[in-house]
Amino acid sequence: MPRLLSLLMLLAALPAIAHAHDLWLEREGAGYALYQGHRHSAHSGAEVVPYEPAAAKGALCRDTAGTTRPLAAGRGHPARFAGDCATLLATFSTGYWTKTPWETRNVPKAGSADVLKSWLSEESVKRIDRWTAGAAQPFGSGLEITPAEDPFRVAVDDKLTVLVTDGGKPLAGVPVAYQGDTRGITGPDGRIAIRLRRTGVQLISASSETPLADGKADVLIRATALQFELRP
Repeated sequence: MPRLLSLLMLLAALPAIAHAHDLWLEREGAGYALYQGHRHSAHSGAEVVPYEPAAAKGALCRDTAGTTRPLAAGRGHPARFAGDCATLLATFSTGYWTKTPWETRNVPKAGSADVLKSWLSEESVKRIDRWTAGAAQPFGSGLEITPAEDPFRVAVDDKLTVLVTDGGKPLAGVPVAYQGDTRGITGPDGRIAIRLRRTGVQLISASSETPLADGKADVLIRATALQFELRP
């Protein structure tokens, strides 16, 4: 009981990963489109929520041979990335946010009075279409989730072990969610086993919060998701 209570208290103190919107990538034509919303979430809300095109920063595409190349985001909404990737990691940022007793604005905290909290938001989503040796390795850029095994061989109600890394290095004590519901935190080796509950699009997400000293925000809040599909 004491161990369970400690875990619950730790989870409550960690940054929430049930964000307002999920990010996911859909295959469209000869490339991919980046969406945000609640289409694959257990939480209520619009299926697709528009965003400013500048929020889509770019992507890294890894092919079946393990070669990685950058992809630029096309202008407009949704952002589109041209290419055929075994694994695709897209990055997204809405920039600085400042919360006061009266409002929350998409601006740095400098010049604002009575600031309650300010943060820089950074997100990413990794889509795996084909399992390769390269898919088992992090891209190494920021917060990231990588399967420790072939996710397409895992059946519904079985567990999938994933690795959470920061810059390619294992990250302990990070809360991890499945379809928007927190399932636990990573161990000392950065790993956690997540039970897959259904077929279709799978979204496993994680978040972290670290202090900032740039004068523009108090903290950096990062969120990342792993996406793949289990067929019936």
